[in-house]
Amino acid sequence: MPKLSIKIKTYIAMICIIAALVLIYLLNIHSIPSINVLVFWSILAIIAESLLIELPSGAGISVGFAIGLASLITGGPLLASIVTATSFIFRIVKTSDNKFIHLFNVPFYKTIFNVAQSIIVAGISGMIYKYIYNYSSPEKQGISFIAIFSTLVVYMFLNTLIVSRLFSFILNKSFFKMWMNYLKIMFPSSLAVAALGIIIALSYLGYGFGAVLLFFGPLLLARYSFKMYLDLRHVYMESIQVLTKTIEAKDSYTQGHTLRVQEYALKLAKAIDLTEKQIENVKTAALLHDIGKIGIDDNILKKPDKLTEDEYKLIQKHPLIGVEILKDVDFLKDVINIIKYHHERYDGKGYPEGIMGEDIPIEALILSIADVFDAMTSDRPYRNALPIEIALSEIENSAGKQLHPKLSKVFVQLIRNEIEGEKLANVH
Repeated sequence: MPKLSIKIKTYIAMICIIAALVLIYLLNIHSIPSINVLVFWSILAIIAESLLIELPSGAGISVGFAIGLASLITGGPLLASIVTATSFIFRIVKTSDNKFIHLFNVPFYKTIFNVAQSIIVAGISGMIYKYIYNYSSPEKQGISFIAIFSTLVVYMFLNTLIVSRLFSFILNKSFFKMWMNYLKIMFPSSLAVAALGIIIALSYLGYGFGAVLLFFGPLLLARYSFKMYLDLRHVYMESIQVLTKTIEAKDSYTQGHTLRVQEYALKLAKAIDLTEKQIENVKTAALLHDIGKIGIDDNILKKPDKLTEDEYKLIQKHPLIGVEILKDVDFLKDVINIIKYHHERYDGKGYPEGIMGEDIPIEALILSIADVFDAMTSDRPYRNALPIEIALSEIENSAGKQLHPKLSKVFVQLIRNEIEGEKLANVH
C-alpha cells in the first residue's frame, strides 16, 4: 500500500466521520422496507458495480448508479445508502489484464473511502429526494421527476466534489479544474444511466421484483454496448500503433520516436495544467502525429543527404495525409487538428497552412516542442544526436520564432529540473 500523506489520511478520516453521522441520522429517521428488499437490491447493485468498465484514462464507470437510484426511489435514502455501500464492499471487478479486484486485494483505505463516500452521497441526495417528493407529490403515488432531477444534481455535485478533492491531494493538482472536468465527463452519462434507473423503479412499483429483473437486462445491454465501443476503439488504436511501428521500422534512426514524443508532450501538458480531456488528446495525437508518413516515399524518408526543395514539399504533406487517413474515425475528431498543425510555427512560417501564434491549437504547440526536442536529441543519418543541454538552448533560441515562447520556457525548465533531480538521486 502506498504511503499516504497526513493531508490524505485526515481527509479520508473526515469523510468517514461525516458518513457515520449521516448513517446515524438515517437510522433514526428512516427505515428499510424489509430484509428481502434489501437483499434483492443489494445483489443487483453488486452485480452492476462488478461490471465496471475501465476507461482509457484509467478511471472506471459502472451502471450501478441506476440500481442505487431505483432503490432510493422505491425504498428511501437509508436503503439506497446501504445498497450502494454494500455494492462497493462485495464487488468483484475484472480488469483489462484479466485480473480480479475484490475486497481482499484492495487497499483498506480505498474500500473505506468508497463506502463512506457512497453513504454520504446516497444518503444526502436521498433525503433531498424524500423532501422534494413529499412537498411536490402530496398524493404520494408514483414518482416525482422534479425530485429525481434535483436528486441527480445533488448526487453528481457531492460525488464529484468528494472524489475530486481526494485526487487533487493525491496528484497535487488544482481541485477546481479536476472537479469541473469530472462534472463534464460524468454528468451526460449519469443522465442516461439515471433514465434506466427510473424505468427500473417504475417497473418495481408497478409490477414487483420480476419486472425489475426483466428491465435489468437492458441495463446490462447498455453496459455491454458501451464496452464493445471501447473495445473497438482499443482495437483500432492498436492497429494504428502497428502502422506507426511499421513506419518506424523502415528507418532505424526513428525507432522509438513516437513514444518519446508522447512522453515529452504529456509532461508538458500536465505541467501547464491542461484538462484531462486535453491531456488525453495530446497523448493520442502524439501517437498518431507521423501516421501520414506512410504515404511518403521510403527513399525520401531515409535519404541520408539534405532534401531537395521538391522532396521537402512532399515531406510537408504528411500532416494532411495523416488527417486524410484519420478523418472518418469519429472518436479521433478532437485530435485531427493537433496532427494537422503540429508542424506550424509560432511565427507563421510553418506548414501546411502557415497559421501563427495563438491561432495554433495549444495541443499542437505542445506536440511541436516535443517533436523538435526528440528530433534534436536523436541520431539522424546526416548527424549525431545533440547533447541535451545544447538541444535545450536551441529550444530557448527558437522561442517566439518556431516555438511558443511560454511553453518553451516551461519545457526547458521541466527537463532541467528532471536532470537536476537525477543528479541528486545519483549522489545519494
